[in-house]
Parts: sequence; structure tokens; C-alpha cells
Amino acid sequence: MKNQSLKAASALIVSLFFAGSVQAQNATSERTESETAVYRNGRYQTAELYASRWSAGGGLGLIGSTPDGTALAATSHVEYFINEQLSVGPLLQLGFTDDMTQIGLSGQAKYWVDLPGTAGRSKVNLQSGVGFTHADFRADDSSWLVPLGVGFEQALQSGQSLTANLLLNFTDLNTGAGTGADVMPSFMFGLRF
Repeated sequence: MKNQSLKAASALIVSLFFAGSVQAQNATSERTESETAVYRNGRYQTAELYASRWSAGGGLGLIGSTPDGTALAATSHVEYFINEQLSVGPLLQLGFTDDMTQIGLSGQAKYWVDLPGTAGRSKVNLQSGVGFTHADFRADDSSWLVPLGVGFEQALQSGQSLTANLLLNFTDLNTGAGTGADVMPSFMFGLRF
């Protein structure tokens, strides 16, 4: 049963990541040459950080204080930029240990700020969301999920970006025999297209 859950979760990550990558590539192929310029109007801009643009990405890392302790984690997200400072979209978080698979899905909003002196190459974001999480450790349980966090992004010459995110996942999981979770911190490194 656990192997089937792992396979299903892995397939879901791959399909969401692939779908987001295809969407981001399609959006890039529709842009004109002036829109894809790396350095424009005195500042560096990644191709996807424009109003009315889609972006996708993913990351790998750790999530702590799960019902089964620290877990290896993977994330996948798709974002729609309303303007250069605000994006919204779904966030999928997966956590894996030897005995547990944990899945969290939330809708996220991010507020983006350019770091001074980087000509728009480096950005930080504040993010928050609301959703649900499920863990299959001992007794399965599902609960609400509120991820709050901060992220950092460094643009690459290719138009992609390296990312680092720190999230505090607030929840009320209770998988039996004192194996619940209230706050699960996670740290992820990733790539955004």
C-alpha cells in the first residue's frame, strides 16, 4: 500500500512539474524579442516575471516535525503573475519517510520585492496560503494547512531562476498514539521556469 502511495505521489509530482514546464515554455515561445530581453530599462528581469504571465517550478529539501519526524520533501508549484509584485497559484508539498507519505495542497499568494543593488536579478517573496494535508502514518489523518514563509530567487542568464524557500506549515494532523503535527518547518532548494 505504501509503495503504491509513493508511486502515485511521484507520478503526480512529475506530471504537475511537466505540465508547468510545458505551460511556461509555451508562454515563452509566444513572447516577442523585446519581452524576453534579459536587461531592459536599466534593470535585469527574468522572462516570466511580467504581469499576466504563468510560471512553474519545483524543489527538493526537508520538512521537519511531521508525524514521523523529519521527511525528505518535494514541492511543485504553478504561479500566475497578476503584476510584477503579486503572484497566485497552487503549491503541492510531498513528504516521504520509510513509514509515511504526506501530501499537502494549498493555494498560495506571493508578494515579490527586488533586492536593492541587484538590478532586479535577486528577489525575495513573502508567501501565505491555505489548503489541506494528509498523512498515512499509523492512523491516516487529514487536516487543514496554512503555509507561511519567505523565499529567495536568483535569476540565471537562461531566464530560469534558482530558488530557496523556508515555510512554516501550520496544521492539526493527528495520526494516533501521539504522532501528530502542529507546525512543520520546511526548507527547499529548487528551480523556477
